[in-house]
Amino acid sequence: MFELSRREGVQSRIIYSEDNRHYRAVYDDPDVWSSLTDMNPTLLVSDIEKWFPQTLAILSALPFIKAWRFDDLMLSYAPTGASVGAHIDQYDVFLVQVKGQRQWSYDSTVLTDFVSVEDSDLAVIDGYQPQLSQTLSPGDVLYLPPRMAHHGISLDDDCLTLSVGLRAPADAELLTALADYVAQQLPESARLTDAGKETQATAAITEHEIKHLRKQIKRLQRLTDTELADIFGQFISSYRLLDDAPDYPIKDTSEQWQKNPADSFAYYALDEQQAHLYINGEQYGCSLTFAERLCDMSTFTRHQLSSNQALLNQLFLYQHIIAAD
Repeated sequence: MFELSRREGVQSRIIYSEDNRHYRAVYDDPDVWSSLTDMNPTLLVSDIEKWFPQTLAILSALPFIKAWRFDDLMLSYAPTGASVGAHIDQYDVFLVQVKGQRQWSYDSTVLTDFVSVEDSDLAVIDGYQPQLSQTLSPGDVLYLPPRMAHHGISLDDDCLTLSVGLRAPADAELLTALADYVAQQLPESARLTDAGKETQATAAITEHEIKHLRKQIKRLQRLTDTELADIFGQFISSYRLLDDAPDYPIKDTSEQWQKNPADSFAYYALDEQQAHLYINGEQYGCSLTFAERLCDMSTFTRHQLSSNQALLNQLFLYQHIIAAD
């Protein structure tokens, strides 16, 4: 983990606390660890699966997760007593204990009202009183829904916990994507005009302006299912992309291939034959069979995707498809 966190483009952070109440974060500088060992530090490395694609095998144990909902695998290392404080996440998470033990305290209901510790780098819940407690050993999994308060404390010097995070875009983000799409379809000449009934100048906002705004809202309501799918597919497949994605070796002789773990894939069935494929915010037309095999299979052969050789070559060219380890 320390070696990986020193690589260019890898996102890591060290969380530590001098008083187990105020938590500090050091980003992308793993070498400060030695100076923080007496402050209960935790090392967290994000996007593990993008640097070690073989770790995606863990998802075979969670087959009910929609592929486009998967965000990343984050691995945390913590010696005895280390923690990142009591907090909530805005997304679903599966916590898989890999090595050692970790004590988890958590709630059975959503925590809607709480006070955060002041002067802390992290949004830590002040005075947290958990409802439940459970010790996780290697192989154990704890699922936490969004906004469920939780607090984990390492019980061993070699505690490793893998976090399977799922995408959870905010409604505000989705509405922005919808509005952006509609706005891009409008010509420059589409503008607000005066009602033409004013007899004197005032600063009043009238029914005329309100009606104009409602007219714009109706544009959203007229979007077809396919348009909505295209908006959502392009949005969700570009939701969180790495700025510095790893380069994978090119193996033209490989028999087995897989999706680039640094990329995001989704598709929408137009009918029983055709589909729209979404990769990193881009949209492609293809057969439904092609989209299903590419997106839903963990590995595949060239032959299984040969029905659209032109698109297949394009995906290879842009490294959306890479050799499977």
